[in-house]
Amino acid sequence: MSLVNGSGFPVLSARLLARADELAAEAARRIREAEAELAVVAEEDLTAVCAEQLRTALTHLKEGQALPTSTAEANAHRRALQGIPLAALLHSYRIGTQFLWECFVAESTPGEHGSLIKNAGELWLGLDRMSEAIRAAYREAEAERELRARLDRDRLFDALLSTDPARIREGADALGLPHRGRFHVIATETSAQLPDTTVQRQLPTERLAVLCLPASAAFPLLRGGRFGVSPPYGQISQTAAAVRLARLALAALPPGANDICHYGERPLATLIAGHPETAADLARRILGRLLDLPPNDREDLLATARAWFTAAGSTEGAARALFCHRNTVRYRLGRLQDLTGRSVHHPAEAAELLLALETVSLQGS
Repeated sequence: MSLVNGSGFPVLSARLLARADELAAEAARRIREAEAELAVVAEEDLTAVCAEQLRTALTHLKEGQALPTSTAEANAHRRALQGIPLAALLHSYRIGTQFLWECFVAESTPGEHGSLIKNAGELWLGLDRMSEAIRAAYREAEAERELRARLDRDRLFDALLSTDPARIREGADALGLPHRGRFHVIATETSAQLPDTTVQRQLPTERLAVLCLPASAAFPLLRGGRFGVSPPYGQISQTAAAVRLARLALAALPPGANDICHYGERPLATLIAGHPETAADLARRILGRLLDLPPNDREDLLATARAWFTAAGSTEGAARALFCHRNTVRYRLGRLQDLTGRSVHHPAEAAELLLALETVSLQGS
């Protein structure tokens, strides 16, 4: 139900106020018949709300006072938490306003019709104001409901990572995950999109997801960011360990990459990601004076070394990749050896240089 402030209604409002309970029952009946979405609301609940709205409206109209929206806002908040659609709620208020107008017409005498018609616009303007208040209260409650639902999902996801078997089973059951199956954990950046079929957890700096796939299903396509994927595991109780491996796989991808790394695909980068401080210290020791060069000069030498390793030790392949002469590649590799004391042609020293290059790529140091 809804009503408005205004003049022209005081005498009629006083008469109708005495019949508020009777009118509320009829208003509730009409609303229930016209709006199927409100069928889930108990009859006594809907009638009580109609009675409260009627009494509030008629009392203020009788006194010629502005009608408060607090009753409608409280109702909108409660209906939003119950999952009643906003459109259905607004429709019920239009039905209620129409019903009240019919009550005023039926209650008025021929001599009162002119005044009633003159002030009729106030009723519909009031409905507009009431509708705006309802929309605002509904959206606020909807946001509250979504926050509660997300917090509940987060709590259940966190239960999967516990060491308590009972909590893990409770979380899996509530999230619709089987206790056994073919699972993967996906770790990614906060802005990346994940399949809707996953159970997700949003954290300040990352997103985690548990994916349960049928035995013969292909792994879904992931796009739009960096993704680290754990190896498959068969029991939901192994999720905590899988989270760690998915995070390492994610960290094995350089910043800004648009790629997927399944754990084990980049072993050297994964080792660096697992021990970042040690790797950074070793990289500084291995590269030595090279890191003190001006940025452009330093990057030329690092890019040449990367291209040489990517080309499997081919000077010509590195030159093609860098769009330069092969003698330029040889010169730069010579400078690299002078500055680091390590040659790309010596297997052990080359391995150390490759470790340092991967660390710089991953950590930017």
